[in-house]
Amino acid sequence: MKLLPFLLVAVLSLTLWSCNIIDNPIQAPQEPTDTGQDVKQNVLIEDYTGHTCGNCPEAADVAHQIQTTYGSDRVIVVAVHAGPFATQIPPEYPTNWACPEGEELDKTFRISRAGNPNGLVNRTTYNGKFIQSKDNWAPVTVDLLAKSPLLDIKASPTWNSTSKSVSLAVDVQYLADGTEDYYLCAWIIENGLVGDQTDYRVSPSHVTNYKFEHVLRGTLNGTWGEQLSATPVAKGTTITKQINYTFPDGKTWNPDNCELVVFVHRYGTTKNVVQVVKTKLTSK
Repeated sequence: MKLLPFLLVAVLSLTLWSCNIIDNPIQAPQEPTDTGQDVKQNVLIEDYTGHTCGNCPEAADVAHQIQTTYGSDRVIVVAVHAGPFATQIPPEYPTNWACPEGEELDKTFRISRAGNPNGLVNRTTYNGKFIQSKDNWAPVTVDLLAKSPLLDIKASPTWNSTSKSVSLAVDVQYLADGTEDYYLCAWIIENGLVGDQTDYRVSPSHVTNYKFEHVLRGTLNGTWGEQLSATPVAKGTTITKQINYTFPDGKTWNPDNCELVVFVHRYGTTKNVVQVVKTKLTSK
């Protein structure tokens, strides 16, 4: 009879030990996730604006804050001056910040018809809308930055100061299978421009020394770019493109203040921007 308590304790201990084994099984080691060689998904914010749009400077500040928060290498902003608010009105608003490609983009996406300020964020749909108000730029950006990249883009420009021309080498590596609707675009933007701008936040609202940043000046290979491949492309493939561009006659752009925005978008289908990078035009 004295053995009974001991046996009960032993049985209970074995039972508890068995339960611990079942509740906490040994996990097999997990394979590391392929992160595409630590390539990050970047975001393109197209800020459609104009110098007589009094609410547009606030939108520009929103874009700048997003860029500051997440890094100018991850969030790339292009100010597209287009539509009625971008019209020259001498002598108050004498400068033409618009370009033909920007006007074509605006007409295609119908941004100014929807009202300014508005924009596109990687040309994606968010909450059922393709055109995004400035208040949506941040949440859309955060969502997109967390996604796994489908492409890795490396852009290497060579600037010739004598001929005012650039030779741009672009390597596009596919981190996943791609389709024939992938088109490569190269844009030129300029920073540090000063001119007239309406800003309803100040009085008087006509600001004569407003500083414009990342203004779209033109494109190196057309508004919609060039097709990367006429057939589907397998993961792991790298496609190289060479783009040559000369500053148009009469343009007074400062090359040291210019940057190249290089991106791939799905032309003719979803319109989505797949990946985007930015690089200085010159080494200065």
